[in-house]
Amino acid sequence: MLRRRFIRSLTSFTSSFFLIPQNVFAKISQQVARSGGKFTFSGRIHLKSESLRVEESLPLAVKWSHDFMSLEDFAQAFHFGLYTNEQKRKSVLYLEKDRITFTADNTFVKFNDQMLQIPLECHWYDDSVWVPVAYFVDILNKYTPFQFRYNADRKEFGLEETDVNITGVRIAAKENGTLIDVFATKRFKEKEIILDIRNRWLHIDVYGAKIDPASLSAVQPSGIISEVKAFQMAETASLSFKLKKEVLSRELVLDKTGNDFHVNLRTKEIIAENKEHEKIKNELEEQKKRWIIDTIVIDAGHGGKDPGAIGYSKVKEKDLVLPMALALGKIIQQKMPGIKVVYTRKRDVFIPLWKRTKIANDVGANLFISIHCNSNVSRRPNGYETYFVSADKNTKATDVVLKENSAIEFEESQDRKKYEGVNFILAAMLQSDNIRRSQFLASEVQNSLKLKLKKIGMTSRGVKQGPFWVLVGATMPNILVECGYISNKHEEKLLRKQTTQNKISEGIFNGIQKYKKEVEKAI
Repeated sequence: MLRRRFIRSLTSFTSSFFLIPQNVFAKISQQVARSGGKFTFSGRIHLKSESLRVEESLPLAVKWSHDFMSLEDFAQAFHFGLYTNEQKRKSVLYLEKDRITFTADNTFVKFNDQMLQIPLECHWYDDSVWVPVAYFVDILNKYTPFQFRYNADRKEFGLEETDVNITGVRIAAKENGTLIDVFATKRFKEKEIILDIRNRWLHIDVYGAKIDPASLSAVQPSGIISEVKAFQMAETASLSFKLKKEVLSRELVLDKTGNDFHVNLRTKEIIAENKEHEKIKNELEEQKKRWIIDTIVIDAGHGGKDPGAIGYSKVKEKDLVLPMALALGKIIQQKMPGIKVVYTRKRDVFIPLWKRTKIANDVGANLFISIHCNSNVSRRPNGYETYFVSADKNTKATDVVLKENSAIEFEESQDRKKYEGVNFILAAMLQSDNIRRSQFLASEVQNSLKLKLKKIGMTSRGVKQGPFWVLVGATMPNILVECGYISNKHEEKLLRKQTTQNKISEGIFNGIQKYKKEVEKAI
């Protein structure tokens, strides 16, 4: 009794000492006691965006009285790209030209190549990174062109509708100066953009532009630029860059195929300037051509003497994936007639794994899509997932990798020798330039499949990585889609239906289409 009286007296004294009303102090104490350091679920968070046609209710969790939201749920709701490394408990969120990396049990967040820190660490639950909503919104609003709002009392999370048409700036130091890339959603004419240098400040004034000054002022300086400021006026937006030294020349370059424009600040003379300039220009054009998506190779897994997985009712994987591959190619040719479609097989024949990516390399493909069905000794697993090639060891992907790589057993002895002595890690490093794009492609395809398949009850298992031989030889972005488990009685029944096969083909196409749009927008 005396102990309880002492605690009540101490509580009363403490609350009055800090000038906190007793009822407020009690409310705070109850909240902390309820959630504390434990990760507990507390109702739902409501996501909404009119422009993106988003209106969903998602699980909400609480820890230390702060609201947490699943990054995977957020990405899928707003149709952003996401790649999660389950082994490292880390997720990369793709927002147009930016990527943000969140790691569980860590307060550090990586925005592109810049390290940021938030006051509260992220959490890992159910194979997903959960982020503290308030600090997550702060990062999005400060560093990206998107403006979100969060009403903690009403648990409402929404995208602010905006007329911003200059969405980002990137600064890169070059050998002979500094390059400023300005990303836009509207195409500006050359006469609408004025470059002016005054008192060691470069001013880029854009007539008819709308910007978010706070977001653009947070751009990371580089090269000869030490500070960035942004101002929005009535009819003009002004981007200002403080220069460390004088520049020899400035040049405005408008994208031929997109809305972005670039300012090249030259600080060093180049010998044979005109020839060098022409050479660089030609190299840039070649690089652009490389990333324009005009040829796609579609690979129907297994075939011929290699049946692939055997389903619950003895259906063969090779017989399910071929019609899906052919349907995908047909959709591409109908909706994107400028795209050349090449198949590794159009009938029931065996193609060695090494030859499949060789076909893609020989035709100069920009994308390689390999279509498969999954299986397991247990009849319970279900759902679809999308993989990209990686040498990282992911224990959850081991069974899938072993199953798909076992196709080597059906190859002739001279073909098998092609894999002998090959270091998979080194082989994967050879396509390191494509890994980030493959991650993004996998994320877009997985999100699009979710939109198509959730109505028939199929489950998304997310984006994963693994050392697949069928992918490792490709010199372009490549993914492997596991369309569902034919070892599961219910899912096999769905996968045998032409309507389901068509939905899967349409989902993969929609992901490809979104990826193509985003990649070519950045060229």
